[in-house]
Amino acid sequence: MSALRFSSLIILFPILFGSCARSELIRIRMLAPVNEDKKDYAIFTDTNSSSKPTIINKQIGGSLYFLFKSIGLGYTTITTKMEKTDTNREGETITEKTTLVTNFTDVAFGIGENYSFMWGAGVLSGGKRETSLEYGGSEPFNPKNNYLGGHSLFFVLGHHGFGFETLLGYRTNFIKAEFEESNPPLPKVGKTAKDFTYESNKLSFTTSQVQLGIGFTF
Repeated sequence: MSALRFSSLIILFPILFGSCARSELIRIRMLAPVNEDKKDYAIFTDTNSSSKPTIINKQIGGSLYFLFKSIGLGYTTITTKMEKTDTNREGETITEKTTLVTNFTDVAFGIGENYSFMWGAGVLSGGKRETSLEYGGSEPFNPKNNYLGGHSLFFVLGHHGFGFETLLGYRTNFIKAEFEESNPPLPKVGKTAKDFTYESNKLSFTTSQVQLGIGFTF
């Protein structure tokens, strides 16, 4: 099923079934990512690698939602930082670092009172991707980013009591990016520069975060 059709189902679902358990509360919800799926977002591959690379993923950011009864709007910003370190057969260190900033405008739907379920979709409304490749103490090579787009799907479980909510959420972001191919496309770093390669300058990848948060009801 395409992303467009899946997003359409998410929007149509509350229209068809929301009346069965529609919330009558006004809610303000704040969530922050506490864990991100560990993935390799590197662009370049070193064909002369001699070890299993070390990959580190970190994330910061947050989401803010305002729900009037069963429908609401939100805004999410997430910064993901990836660092991949490898060693080639000559013992030289190769490090690729990526910083991905994504800002989403969200539409959310919710059902339930004391125990609630919120779900929705977001559209990428801004952001940036920066990548640097360092090889054996060389000057960093920074491909220029041309395009960044995508969408997001999310759901949140909530428990309400005494005007406050505790929230647990999960968010998946589908990102498309493109970097500018220079001539030559790879850094000339000594005799082994030819060992670097990449599949395409058009990238598709997915980031996923577990989120925790609090809410206020009126």
